[in-house]
Parts: sequence; structure tokens; C-alpha cells
Amino acid sequence: MNRDITIIIPVYNQEKYLSRCIDSLICQNSNNFKILLVDDGSSDKSLEIIKEYKDKYDFIDYIHQKNSGPAVARNNGLKKVKTKYVMFIDSDDYVDSDYVKQYYEEINNSEYDVVMGGFKKTDGNIIHFERNLDGGEFSKYIVTGPVSKIYRYSFLKKNNIEFLKTNSSEDVYFSLKVINLFAKIKTIRYNGYYYFDNLNSVSNTKHKGFNKEVNVIELLNEINYKDGPNIELNQYYIIRYIIWYLLYSGKSASSESFIAEYQKLFGWLENNIKYYRKNNYIKFNGPKGEDKKIGKVVYIFMLFHKLNIVKFFS
Repeated sequence: MNRDITIIIPVYNQEKYLSRCIDSLICQNSNNFKILLVDDGSSDKSLEIIKEYKDKYDFIDYIHQKNSGPAVARNNGLKKVKTKYVMFIDSDDYVDSDYVKQYYEEINNSEYDVVMGGFKKTDGNIIHFERNLDGGEFSKYIVTGPVSKIYRYSFLKKNNIEFLKTNSSEDVYFSLKVINLFAKIKTIRYNGYYYFDNLNSVSNTKHKGFNKEVNVIELLNEINYKDGPNIELNQYYIIRYIIWYLLYSGKSASSESFIAEYQKLFGWLENNIKYYRKNNYIKFNGPKGEDKKIGKVVYIFMLFHKLNIVKFFS
């Protein structure tokens, strides 16, 4: 059978949720894909589970590597791709039965390099919120992870697009590089991806309390593009990311450490994005396509910054 899509799933110690993820793909109403599981040196039973599925299904394969992080796992998966398209799913997440079909029908026989959709955030039982893309100019920045998307593999390969080997948001680098290399992107109002809010996941533990191992400045230097389709919109995203990081990681930090991190990151803005205070996308609801609540948060935080009262907020 001709299979046009490779679905890459990085796996690290997900014995509790891995079967749910794989089963959601096995139950798809489309069968034109392969599954490539990349075990990142798991110390639990994840590799055993992977091998069981590999023995049972001929469209499932796997790679085993020493523990090197999700960026290396996804990059190693990309090196094995021989199909026309590629998708990514995280091993503790799952998808609706029409997930692959929806994305495939949008990109196949089209000129698009990427098709992007939204997602639902869940604890496995209750949907906490849904993120839909409305087609506005900022929509392509909303889901900065590699999930909820299908990529034309030839575009990724031609432009040598890989995940950044960093300890901070390697997926943000990947997604922004795709955008700023003038990819032909289509956003759709489909959200059949279930992002599982796993309290023990790397993304939920690494960024708490301004972890000293997380090098945010390294990421900012990499995504601060000097040319591209809309540099000011890209700069808005950088400002937004900094504010998100301060508010998310700062929840469990002291006032003193919050202010120190704020001064460091906004000092980077002062030195690297000359007119960031005058960014035209910093307005009450944000740019078109932005989540209005997040747009308001960015606007208010920047207002506090301009008035030099962030220390009282902290």
C-alpha cells in the first residue's frame, strides 16, 4: 500500500499514556500513513510497548536512541522520512479518528507547504479549552509546537529545517523558521488534536520557577529574524513569548527573581529589537488571529512596562 505520510512520535517514559496515543492513530478512518516512534532512552516500559506494536502492525516502526531530548528525537525521525508528508504527535496526546484524513485532504494536490489547525486541551476526561484558528494574520503563530499540522517533507528538507538542540522551546524555533522561510501556509478551523495537560511532562516541569538550565536568551537569538514575510509580526511573537515565559514560570518564583528575569529579558529586547515599544501589533486585542485574552495580557503588561510599574505587579 502507498503510504504518503510519516507520523513521528518522540517517546520518553510514557508507558502510562503511549498506548492511548498509538491506538488513536490505529483507529483512523484513513490508512495512508506510517508511524515512526522514536524512543528517547526511556527507563520505563515504553520501549517494550513500542516493540509490541511494531510486531503487530507492519506500518509501525521505531528508533531507539540514548536520552538526548525531544529535539534530537524528532530530528532523528526526520532523517528516516521517505514519504511526501510528515506529521508530529506527542506521545501523551491523542487525536480524533478523522485527524489524518482532514489534514491530508487539505494539503494533497495543493500548493501548500504546511496546513495548520487548532487543538483541545484536556486532562483526559474534561476539555478545558479549545484553540481554533480563525485565518487572521497571526493564526499561524498560535500553535507553535509541531503538532496539529502536516508538512510537505520536500520543503523541510530543501530548507534544512530541524529542531533546535536547546533546552528551551525547541518546537518554537522549528515553527518560526518554517514561517520565516516564506512557507505557503494554510490554516483551517479543525481541532481534532487533544493536548493532554500532563503535570509531569517536560514542558510542565522545566519552565517552572525560572529553571537555570533553561536558556531563553539562546532561543531569542535564534528566532530574532532580520528578514522574512512580516518581521514586525515575528517581533510581536517574541515580545509575547517573553511575557508568557515571565508569567508562566514566574508563578512559582519570588518577586525578586521575577524582577531579575524581567530585567534580563527586557534588557535583551532593548538591545536587539530597537522599536519593540512601538510595535503596531501591541494593541488591546492583539493582531488579527490572536487569542483576544492573550492580546489583552500582552497589551497590559507592555503598558506596565512603559509606565515602569512592573515591580509593583510582581
